[in-house]
Amino acid sequence: MQDTDDKQAGPRSVLRVMNVLAMLADSTEGKTLAALSDQLDLPKTSLFSLLKALEAGGYIRTAAGRYLLGAEALKLGSSLRQASAFPRCARPTLEWLASETEETILLGVLAESGHEVTYVDVIESEKLLRFAVRVGNRRPLYCTAAGNVLLAFMTEAERAAYLDATPFVRFTPRTVDRAELDERIAQIRETGVVFDIDGLIDGASGVAGAVFDESGTVRCSITIAGPTIRLRDHLDHFTGLVRTAAEELSRILNYRGPFPPGSLAAALEPPPEAPVRKRGRPKSSSAPRK
Repeated sequence: MQDTDDKQAGPRSVLRVMNVLAMLADSTEGKTLAALSDQLDLPKTSLFSLLKALEAGGYIRTAAGRYLLGAEALKLGSSLRQASAFPRCARPTLEWLASETEETILLGVLAESGHEVTYVDVIESEKLLRFAVRVGNRRPLYCTAAGNVLLAFMTEAERAAYLDATPFVRFTPRTVDRAELDERIAQIRETGVVFDIDGLIDGASGVAGAVFDESGTVRCSITIAGPTIRLRDHLDHFTGLVRTAAEELSRILNYRGPFPPGSLAAALEPPPEAPVRKRGRPKSSSAPRK
């Protein structure tokens, strides 16, 4: 009988924690111990022990005899909102970038394998000559702009494991080798952006920026993709735009540090402000393909 009670106690304790947090989330003024005890139908002694543990973990705090949500609970709530909103939260930024460049815009994340970039959103250019890719398509990390920025901001252990396990297939004369990629990664870690020329397909290039989440971990990449000749003609302008877009989406994902994290230049910068767009709201990207 004792074994059954012990098994049930664990799940009940977890449920009580969630009930406490949910009740405090619904109260802007906080709750007293007596109010929580009455509403949760729990003895004050048991509830007080639970509250002390939550307070020690930073999930609740006390003020004027009342319990309120703490910093850790607010962070958890923010992370849950991000998880449900991504990649939808990126769409306005992608649309803005598409309207500014009139090129194909890609949102990429690291594939589950850890060896490829997966495109989770695409806005395709309406130009006759354009870069075309479908949502769900995967591409190698080492020879694409979208993959390069994800690779650059992996942990050193993750990046080393990837590089050691990856055969550097030369898809075009411009595909980078291991030494060239090492140099490029160092540059990306300083700037947060990269221009890859014909890395995977002759005549197709990309300008990509890294996007970071609240912890400073790289979350995704934003890429302007198109014919090499057009991207070269507008390289400086497009590089500035993709950086602005990457910074903006990083702020949406609650990253508040310098851009990119850990760079020498960023260490010398003042605290960041939200990036400023030069034009108004983006035009709709729902026009039919040509």
